[in-house]
Amino acid sequence: MITSGTLSREFLGRSAELEHLLDRALRSRSFRSAGVVVRGHAGIGKTRLVDELATAAERAGARIGIGRASEFANAPYLALADALRPLGVTIDAEAFSAVSKAKHFEAVAEAVAAAARADGPIVVVVDDLHWADSGTIELLRFLVTRLASVPVLFAAVYRNDVLDVDAARIAALAALEREAGDVVVLEPLPDAVIEGIIDSALGDERARVPAETIARLVELSEGRPFFAEELLRGVLERLARNSSAEPTVPANILASVRERFAGLSDDDRNVLLYAAVIGRRFGARFLIALLEMPPATVFGALRRARDLQLVIEEDDEEGDRFAFRHALTREAVYAELLRAEARILHGQVAEKLVRFEPVDIAAAAEHFWRAGNPSAALWNERAGAAAASVHSYADAIVHFERAFKVADDPALRASLAERTAAALYALGETERSAEWYASAADEYERAGELRRTWRLRLRQARILVELGHYHDGLTGALQVASAEDGDVDLRFEADVMVAGLLVGTGRVDEALERLERAAELGANPDRHVQGRYLGTLAYTHSSLRQPAQARRYFLQALEQARAIGDTDLHGRTLGNYGLFELAYGHLDTARAIFRDGAVAAETDNDRSNIVILGQNLSLTALLAGDLDEARQWWARASRIENGVARSRRWGRALGYRCAVLSGEPERVLRTSVREDLDVAMRDDDLESAAPAAAALAYALALDGDVAEASHVIGRVVAVLDRVEPPYWIIDMATRYGERLVRERAYQLIAAAAEPPEAIAARGALALAESRMALRARRREDAVRLAELAAAAFRSVGWVIDEAYALEAAGRTAEALAAFRRIGAHAEIKRLSGAVGTRQRGDATLTAREREIASLLAAGRTAREIADQLVISERTVETHVASVYRKLGVSNRRELSSLLVPSAGS
Repeated sequence: MITSGTLSREFLGRSAELEHLLDRALRSRSFRSAGVVVRGHAGIGKTRLVDELATAAERAGARIGIGRASEFANAPYLALADALRPLGVTIDAEAFSAVSKAKHFEAVAEAVAAAARADGPIVVVVDDLHWADSGTIELLRFLVTRLASVPVLFAAVYRNDVLDVDAARIAALAALEREAGDVVVLEPLPDAVIEGIIDSALGDERARVPAETIARLVELSEGRPFFAEELLRGVLERLARNSSAEPTVPANILASVRERFAGLSDDDRNVLLYAAVIGRRFGARFLIALLEMPPATVFGALRRARDLQLVIEEDDEEGDRFAFRHALTREAVYAELLRAEARILHGQVAEKLVRFEPVDIAAAAEHFWRAGNPSAALWNERAGAAAASVHSYADAIVHFERAFKVADDPALRASLAERTAAALYALGETERSAEWYASAADEYERAGELRRTWRLRLRQARILVELGHYHDGLTGALQVASAEDGDVDLRFEADVMVAGLLVGTGRVDEALERLERAAELGANPDRHVQGRYLGTLAYTHSSLRQPAQARRYFLQALEQARAIGDTDLHGRTLGNYGLFELAYGHLDTARAIFRDGAVAAETDNDRSNIVILGQNLSLTALLAGDLDEARQWWARASRIENGVARSRRWGRALGYRCAVLSGEPERVLRTSVREDLDVAMRDDDLESAAPAAAALAYALALDGDVAEASHVIGRVVAVLDRVEPPYWIIDMATRYGERLVRERAYQLIAAAAEPPEAIAARGALALAESRMALRARRREDAVRLAELAAAAFRSVGWVIDEAYALEAAGRTAEALAAFRRIGAHAEIKRLSGAVGTRQRGDATLTAREREIASLLAAGRTAREIADQLVISERTVETHVASVYRKLGVSNRRELSSLLVPSAGS
């Protein structure tokens, strides 16, 4: 349970502002002043931004000082004195006098300048300046102009919505802005970013908070991250007490609004209460009609509420639009109503809304629901359909769920449950989607619509597979496929579904047989099912390495998906089609396909396909040597939880590969990838087990733990029946695997390289053959084959693989140059001979000695080590002697007890 405050672990939505501040703090060039002003409304994220600035600047070598003014009892110069004290600069406020002020200001400036010149850049943050004394602002103004040529940055932070700031302080802050000449104004963050912040803050708690609550949190926070986190803290506290997850106004905001609300007359408060029932925004004309009061009376009340900063006028040609100053202000006023009273008022608003043109369907649905009116089912169904039609799935879910709760008719309840499930799936809430599909199937069964029942059982089966419950999903699909109700169309759909599941787990021949049997049923499937048949046929032929047939069916499936507007089919088909083109070396084509799919998924707010296509874009960027873009796409995709176990595991393996390659090994991510590998092997999910094993083995080998890397690779390669790009597992197996593992890896890549178009696979095959030749001491053949591999990878744009092939060909300088262009710091360090992080007991060992030590501790003989590392036995023996001498041991047992195992690292 989180009770002491929630905080997003990721810093989202302010990267441009942070980059600008860091540029000011760390660049040596001169600026107009030594100051920057950061301002914005309460809760907008000012303090988090400057805290991130301080952390990043300190990491880059700057010294940091932070001071904050308080609302009460500010001693003269206190905030600035607190900020400068850690830098060795003191301010003697008592020594300041009208006569000597300039002298003392100059002394402070000289002390700051001396500290900066002696120890490097300085960042001074002075927060909450809206409460600071006038002396602090005056001294700050002096310093930002006086120290413009010194490596120091003063970040002055204040709120511009505080009610009781005096005129003199406002004038002083305005002067500070002019003298700083650099102002960062923080605006509200987009809803998608606020939702990302909430997801990050929740972490593993995400499943406990309903989607409706998340949507409400986003609505109430209005782009202010601190408010979102505070509201979320209250929700989690109430959930821990087994009570409602409904967000409530924080106590400090509630007290402030109540104090101002109490200052209004009874009539004015009544107008404002009705406005609060209408919502955050309201029209004056509608309010007048609802209250049946003279316009002058209503406008007078609104004017007085505006003067108290409870409501604001919004830009509107007719001057009709008003809003509560903030969503939380509206909530605080609304909280003055009794619950029974509020229900009656909502009913009045709803009845007036449906007679007030144009009818606001969503608003009517909301008010009928809050009034407990039976019409809530009809209006919420209409509102949900309208929201879904514009891909606003979170809103659609809220309306559909409400309609489901109050609907009586089984057929309507079934339809509502099905549409809720579809919206949840598009939003990435896969587990809840499966539950709603099960509910929809039950409702259709009660309504006597067995065909719809079986169809939704199929849909649920597919989602169960995506969640990692492969056997449950396949069993459910097979039950439908073998049903004896004589519905050939449904059996056709079930066979297509089962074929897709079979091909996804390598049972390709069985999949093709089932598709051929489905085609002989004489079914007349609808266009959506026909599209899935074409997509599955394409996927099957691509797995059978029949490119001409696969490409033809992929294009037909895409044409069908576009024609009928099936966004899910479109996204899935583009993902599979792009991977197919990637397998045949068409990297640019694959990237273009994935980008098209990502754009479409973003447009449709299809979070599941955003994740999958984002991961694919990350992969293709990595292969192309664009490590920065690869990490950006990976980070973007990983922020969305789509509930698909296979996708989640694949994504983590990809992220770990990127992190290790860039020289930033992430220990927490390593633990997750190791766990993912265990689960994937248990569930026969070899599609995600292969990249997980390859990424883990890569990291282990860089650490010198070749024995463990070999073990990890052997677990997966031994059971693989096919291999897909990017062929990392083949690369690791031919580098570090034992003999039988290397032989199996060669068979797999040889099969993948059979089609003439499979250029990338042929490159991987040539590199594997090069390593085989080197082990057989056929050095000329090894170099020739490595050159062929480099040429193949170069022709398809696989930059990183080309670099590995160049290294194998003995062209180390070219390989190193390629890794430098990419920013692959791990490979730069390895090839340039730099020593990485070492385990206890091996601090004096070279990289090669660490590899040999790990294999010795694992029980390998000198001959086995020589074979595995492609060196001579004499070289092994020389290194073994060196290892024993450096570590002060005399045998394998002592060596094994000294070295720290890598399994927990």
